[in-house]
Amino acid sequence: MHIEVLDKIDISTVLEEANDIKVMLKKGWKDIDQVGLQGHKPDLNWKDEWTRSIGSSKKDFPETYFKYPLWDTPTINRLIDKYGMVRTRIMSSAPKTNLTFHNDLTKRIHIPIISNPDCIMIIEDKIYHLEPGYVYLTNTTLRHTAVNASWQQRVHIVGCMYS
Repeated sequence: MHIEVLDKIDISTVLEEANDIKVMLKKGWKDIDQVGLQGHKPDLNWKDEWTRSIGSSKKDFPETYFKYPLWDTPTINRLIDKYGMVRTRIMSSAPKTNLTFHNDLTKRIHIPIISNPDCIMIIEDKIYHLEPGYVYLTNTTLRHTAVNASWQQRVHIVGCMYS
């Protein structure tokens, strides 16, 4: 199975908390590629840590070390805890962009917070639109990409799964 719907959620509070993070960073979604939501040890300051878990070649620690909440976002933190996510990030894709095809080391949880039908994931030869208001388990260990073929930003919360 490529994608499984795990839960239906009220996305309004999640979006509100994500927008609060954006405001704290003094950035707009178009200025953000990724924001780390978890630190590598407890009680770290988000100002020092939010970029540490992003990017695959520059990490100082294994993905599983990023498990401690960085932000005061109760709803997002509850979802991270409920699904056992690590190295969880807000990931933003600009309009008319895509990722290269790749394989991740683990499956990923996706929680779309801003999307539309022109934002898709392709896993192997199947095309999926991940609609906001749901929590998805995606088998990103398979060859996949994400495409934003729209005129709007695409924003997902994405966490790694090791269990």
